[in-house]
Amino acid sequence: MIEIYTHEWKTVGVKLAEAMRDGKVSVEETCAAIIPVLDLLRSVFPDDAEFPARQGEYYHLDGQLRRAGQAYQRALELDPPLALTEREAAAIRRHCPLLLTTETECFPLKDIAAVHHPTLPLIGYHLFWEDDFDFPDDYEPCDHEEIWVEYDPDKETVTRVMTFFHSSVISSEDAVREARENGERPLVRIEWGKHGSLLNGWENIDIPMKNMSMQDWMRQTYEHVKAGGRLPEHPLKRFWPRGYEGSYESYINFSDPVDPLLYLERKPLMFKSLHANAILFTQAIPYNFHPKMEWPDRFARALLD
Repeated sequence: MIEIYTHEWKTVGVKLAEAMRDGKVSVEETCAAIIPVLDLLRSVFPDDAEFPARQGEYYHLDGQLRRAGQAYQRALELDPPLALTEREAAAIRRHCPLLLTTETECFPLKDIAAVHHPTLPLIGYHLFWEDDFDFPDDYEPCDHEEIWVEYDPDKETVTRVMTFFHSSVISSEDAVREARENGERPLVRIEWGKHGSLLNGWENIDIPMKNMSMQDWMRQTYEHVKAGGRLPEHPLKRFWPRGYEGSYESYINFSDPVDPLLYLERKPLMFKSLHANAILFTQAIPYNFHPKMEWPDRFARALLD
């Protein structure tokens, strides 16, 4: 009988995943379905840090912050963060991206935290902007964005640059070449108000899983924020700009530099762990934020699904 049940479980899982992709199942319903499964997995595999780490993410997404913290903390007890070596700390500083915003960017950068992968020469730079122009109602007083930099530890050079652009991982060889020309620091363009992180050559990049070019995305988003964006009459927006004021040419003119390295020097939030969300939540960021995909391989696995 167990063979029948396990086969049917897989079938049910496939149907649920399809419903989630089609928007027939809400985030809240997804969390309600998956959290008990992770409870079971934690009881069956009590020494595996992956399950409390994932459960922490679902609690976090569902707004159950105390339970999220408890699950995250358990993940870090099972798989403690490692001490950064001097070379790794130097790499974090050496390859810290330089951000380029538009002249009228309405939200300042609040914080940056860097998380080095425990086994790979890969650094995740987590940016926390003051808010997202489209989400005044998410109870997250910031906009969490991610940039990953892969590097050669012997040559001390950047080998790959990736960003998490509206739920898709974007990479660009042009960004690597640009980093080489900029002292091994990538340059990342920042979308007005929404802070999507664009790489050099973005004009010629298609967004994975969206069937859309970044050119089309930026043009549509420009029209959207120019008209006031999502929930234009929300009370928390009353002190925000009414919308983007300016031409499309100014919207894609990323000319104002913001240097996150200055933030890291002032407040060195630098860590080494596989569990980035757990580290950020329990040891770095004192306000609620949206948990994001910790490492780009999670997106790569989703593409293969």
